[in-house]
Amino acid sequence: MDVQEKHPCMWRWHRWQDGLRRPSVALLLGAMALLGWSSLQSTPAWVAVSPAAAPATAKHDVDVAGGRSCVEFYRPVGPRNVVFSIKEFGGVGDGRTSNTEAFRRAVRRLGEFGDKGGAQLNVPPGRWLTGSFNLTSNLTLFLEKDAVILGSQDPEEWPVIEPLPSYGRGRERLGGRHISLIHGEGLSDVVITGQNGSIDGQGKMWWDLWWNRTLKHTRGHLLELVNSENILISNLTFRNSPFWTIHPVYCSNVVLKNLTVLAPLHSPNTDGIDPDSSSHVCIEDCYIESGDDLVAVKSGWDHYGIAMAHPSSNIVIRRVSGTTPTCSVSESAVKCLGV
Repeated sequence: MDVQEKHPCMWRWHRWQDGLRRPSVALLLGAMALLGWSSLQSTPAWVAVSPAAAPATAKHDVDVAGGRSCVEFYRPVGPRNVVFSIKEFGGVGDGRTSNTEAFRRAVRRLGEFGDKGGAQLNVPPGRWLTGSFNLTSNLTLFLEKDAVILGSQDPEEWPVIEPLPSYGRGRERLGGRHISLIHGEGLSDVVITGQNGSIDGQGKMWWDLWWNRTLKHTRGHLLELVNSENILISNLTFRNSPFWTIHPVYCSNVVLKNLTVLAPLHSPNTDGIDPDSSSHVCIEDCYIESGDDLVAVKSGWDHYGIAMAHPSSNIVIRRVSGTTPTCSVSESAVKCLGV
């Protein structure tokens, strides 16, 4: 979302290409209650409730300690039969040595076990500098405690790729867009988790390009998965994304749980979690600080998104808290969520 287009502290109805169904009585009562609550706040807010985003009882809901959970949107396939360390592929965690080829070699090797239960790549403690790399199906990427994946400061290590069909062009500039730091397309059964390790995009270089109007192509995300299904992202910290932080697009059955997303409050367009033209997405128990939306449910952009007609649906958001430059989200009320 461009800064000048931002409408803070507000749920907005998105472009639902196939129309909205008639809301139930329970839904109307819930919306009235939220509107009444918001009128008591010191900062005025417009609040609406999407039927897909806040169902009374979501499909696959289960009871867990602390309340309801939609974690069963992700269907575990089984334990990984093979475990590797990035060190086995020449990785050096000194914060200076490029590990781009080490990660790419590792993913190619782990892809050989896709029909044998998959494989796990461990990232041990250290600072692992890398350019963009692609994931593979039936993979677990596991960041141990004190492990940090660092985004390269060389723009050439974030290659330019084609724009998404539902965007038609780069979101910020005409033409292509920089690929995300961690990327995947057409994948199934991917787990990105750990012991609260971190993925740090070192985005200041990109923010400066944006502020100085010297950006040649649209900035890359920190993590983007395209046309993929059965995804679990949990127990990690994401920092300093160049652009939107976590972007599942054209995906289904995605769980994002127990995440911390951090970016300076002045950083441009550093949305936290942006499910886009996706369905059956569970976002819960997350803390987000960003320079823009905490969570933004999207379905493409302008006439490109309308033409593609792939709306987001069945998005469940629970127990998300955080802050932006203008407002915050608490467990008891939803604000600052862009649609």
